[in-house]
Amino acid sequence: MKRLGVYYKEKVLSLPEDKLIKREMPDSSDEFRIGKDLFGWKIYLGKQFVECRSEEEARFLAVFYDAGMREIYVPKDEDYLRSILPELERLKARTDEIINHYTDGILNYKIREKIRRIVYLRITNTEEIKE
Repeated sequence: MKRLGVYYKEKVLSLPEDKLIKREMPDSSDEFRIGKDLFGWKIYLGKQFVECRSEEEARFLAVFYDAGMREIYVPKDEDYLRSILPELERLKARTDEIINHYTDGILNYKIREKIRRIVYLRITNTEEIKE
């Protein structure tokens, strides 16, 4: 199974710079959710929100935001984004299953979340990925 960071590097960071949009996500300890309003798709982070071009962009950003990334490059091409999103979401769901399996016996929520953040930091760190 590929790690999220490897998939991100292969499918997104390998694109030319002019084909990417850099998105900055605010730090928030609140839960987040994706929603659509009159003006388009948004990711709600407590009282803050991030506007998105499409539902696919919102879902893409949500995967990496949940993994702890705050600076995320998004492909400009909506069709390409739509084509890589299912595999990305599958990798994220499988990663969550594995983390939950190994942290299931930890009763303290704060410790469980800290372990989850550390694991995601390691597997999304594109600096460590060997060529």
